[in-house]
Amino acid sequence: MKIAIVGYGPGGAAAATAARTFDPKADILLLTEEKIPAHKKPGSALALENPNTKELYIPDWSPEMLSSKRIEVRTGTSVVGGNLKEGTIEVVSSKGKTSMIGYDRLIIATGGTPNVPDIPGVDLPGVFTIQSMADTSVIGEEMSKKQSFLIVGAGFSALETAERLYKMGKDVHIIVRSRLMRTQLEESMSEELLSRIPRKIQLHLGHAPSRVLGSKKAEGVEVGGKEVGADAVLFMTGVRPNTNLAEKVGLKVGPLGGIPVNSRMETEIEGVFAVGDCVEMTDPLTNGPILLPIGSTAARAGKQAGVAAVGREKVYDDTALRLQYDRIFDTDIVCIGHSSTTARGLDVDTKVSYVEDSSESMKVALVTAKDDRLIGGQVLGARMGARVGYEITKRVEKGVKLKEQPLLESRHDQILALLERSLGPIR
Repeated sequence: MKIAIVGYGPGGAAAATAARTFDPKADILLLTEEKIPAHKKPGSALALENPNTKELYIPDWSPEMLSSKRIEVRTGTSVVGGNLKEGTIEVVSSKGKTSMIGYDRLIIATGGTPNVPDIPGVDLPGVFTIQSMADTSVIGEEMSKKQSFLIVGAGFSALETAERLYKMGKDVHIIVRSRLMRTQLEESMSEELLSRIPRKIQLHLGHAPSRVLGSKKAEGVEVGGKEVGADAVLFMTGVRPNTNLAEKVGLKVGPLGGIPVNSRMETEIEGVFAVGDCVEMTDPLTNGPILLPIGSTAARAGKQAGVAAVGREKVYDDTALRLQYDRIFDTDIVCIGHSSTTARGLDVDTKVSYVEDSSESMKVALVTAKDDRLIGGQVLGARMGARVGYEITKRVEKGVKLKEQPLLESRHDQILALLERSLGPIR
């Protein structure tokens, strides 16, 4: 069996390794335009300080490691078209040579493209997007010439980049159209996170930029009727599905702009799969289409596609589950499943309850549906966030009700209860 994979991000690499695990004999070819090894997308801000760092490379997905598993990786190679009925794709090599490659199964993992607002000045030198380590390295190479940075966006990547620049001694501005991590966090959780950001980072809340300042190079932005100066402007306003190849080969695009796939990550065409930022998956709560442009989600989807591509029937239940974790500004930030905002977008009524643990500087939001079933949660904590996030994830995956499996009490409350059982009331 010949399996062709287009894309070397988490989805493509995970698909290749899963396919090899479940089929030792398959002929697996991974094609990518990139020329550097697979790397961690969350954390790529490290390349700002160390443009040529290798700390972000993922050893298990390096070309050498994949080659040892008999997975061929062709870097600097573009896939420009194909014929799905005949089972062929058209590729252009790093030397410009065009050829056709046949396959039995095709996995498309073309990722997303930066979603930059259509405002004057976005094409000026000094305006950047950060989608990968390569993008970050370009800025890193120019770092000595720049002192002030303006970040447009308020998601995981934007905050991670702001933290890295702040720790490097740069002047940092963050422009937030509404509030921090609006789709991932409840409003009170956004406010809690806001309180943990260093005061030296200047936040501009409530407005989107209307234009980039400057004539020959970026000199800042205009936002809310005011001009904010900076040496560089970074747009970190999310991504949209990259469906260029899919459309060229005749795959349909769904209502949200991605490639529709089923639970096996298979498209409308039998034997053709798609994973990662380029796809629309089916939300397990509503069975409606959702976009989940998250590296960990792409990796789980890649595993599913790789297993299905070699003919296995296994379906992983967590493929379409949002699960994000990062530690930013000395705070564990964990987002699982739906927030009330994403649920509302799917016409799902929710109730949000909160748990606080002052001993761990932790705040937890729990999102439940009308029937008390847990459908999502968020954690902000000085530590132990991953542990609490794990407990929430287990409950969301099982679809349990909080009354049946309440979240564990904080360590402070557990110790207090133990003391009161031994010594009597002490409050």
